[in-house]
Amino acid sequence: MDFGVRWRRAVALPLLAIVVVLGPGASPTRAAYQASADSNVSAFRSPCVGFQDSHPAQMLALAVSGLRSLGYAVAGYSGAAFTRSAVLSRTVSDFGFYVHSHGDNYWYAPDQRRYNGFREDSGDCSQAVIFSPQIAAARAGRFTNLVVVSTCHNADPSTTLPAAFGINRTKVQAGASHFFLGYLGIAYDNDEQAFETAFWSALEHGRSVGAAFDLGLLQNFSHSLDADWWGTYGWSGRAGAATFCPRCNVAGGR
Repeated sequence: MDFGVRWRRAVALPLLAIVVVLGPGASPTRAAYQASADSNVSAFRSPCVGFQDSHPAQMLALAVSGLRSLGYAVAGYSGAAFTRSAVLSRTVSDFGFYVHSHGDNYWYAPDQRRYNGFREDSGDCSQAVIFSPQIAAARAGRFTNLVVVSTCHNADPSTTLPAAFGINRTKVQAGASHFFLGYLGIAYDNDEQAFETAFWSALEHGRSVGAAFDLGLLQNFSHSLDADWWGTYGWSGRAGAATFCPRCNVAGGR
């Protein structure tokens, strides 16, 4: 069951495809680090659901701005630009990745078992799922530096998605440059946006990925919001080699 369809939304959105790249002042070294940000808008508006939602486009803009501030060459996609084939073709070159969509532990017919994944933005109200083994095959074992999965269920204890991006479900303080963030159980868009606004802002202001996660959890939410992370708490999140920030808080990792 795709539990995410029970979320509540508010305002109508157009389909959009946003492309944002680093400006002329960006470091050439950092500009080589590609990132993709995908947001499903059609699944969160009429006729697919009985309400309209302004959050998917807003969270896409936050993610593009946040990844860009960290030095990634980032492009944002939704509507016809956010499909399963497009995600799988881009992911081999992605060092950063953000997605907002419906997510769950879906039945995967080729293996006759369930895997975690998320739905593309096809506009047909029956979006295809992008499964973790498909991502893993496309990435061929290479880890992604920074992954934010803004969906239901993709940080549940049994999730298969972190490994698909080459990130082990371990928590360390220092020494590497990768981080996976996701939500447990059912999450609501307004709460996810509150969390992610604080998360990206903290990274832009020099906090570590772990400290930014902790600050995200301190926001006021309309529903219970649970999130989890795996990777390196003290990493800056910036494109390139593992770098650490002067305001990193190395205490308090979950």
